[in-house]
Amino acid sequence: MGATGSGSEEATRIGALVPLTRPGWVEAGRHLLAGLQLAVSEINGAGGIGGKALELLVRDTAADPQKALAAVDELARLGVAAIAGEYHSVVARAAAIRADELGLPFLCSSAVIDRLSERPTKWVARLAPPQSRGWKIYADFLSRAGHHRIAVASQESVYWASGVHILRNHLQAAHPIFGCRGELQGR
Repeated sequence: MGATGSGSEEATRIGALVPLTRPGWVEAGRHLLAGLQLAVSEINGAGGIGGKALELLVRDTAADPQKALAAVDELARLGVAAIAGEYHSVVARAAAIRADELGLPFLCSSAVIDRLSERPTKWVARLAPPQSRGWKIYADFLSRAGHHRIAVASQESVYWASGVHILRNHLQAAHPIFGCRGELQGR
């Protein structure tokens, strides 16, 4: 995947992880990439950072955690100052864990999974609110709408397992009468 920016050896390289091919959500990847490119363009137009232009090195994750790991390793070898991006939570989590292992700053732009890494780290930051916040709001909505029996159809992944867990726990805590005795099933 190509680069955007000055292309000069004096540029500060920033890695970009985006889903640009299926099975990734390509449309989200394109929007994410457009935002990153706009930021680089605006920063470079204002003189760069410390007088140095930014260069964006783009890698397609295709929503595959293994591709993201390979991309993080490659970008680290290329000497990027930091990595930004990724849309899919499971992929972002893999990238965050690897970036943390390498001591490489990673700004997660879109993924919402609560735990991007197994332990607190100074190398990983996020822009989007965590998954638990949105799922709790959703649980409150379902409760206020009077829904007492809830089923979830999902893929087997950390994202969906976490979401179902958050939904179940929040509904049980807010409304013990619901019971959630196996009525909330995630599959």
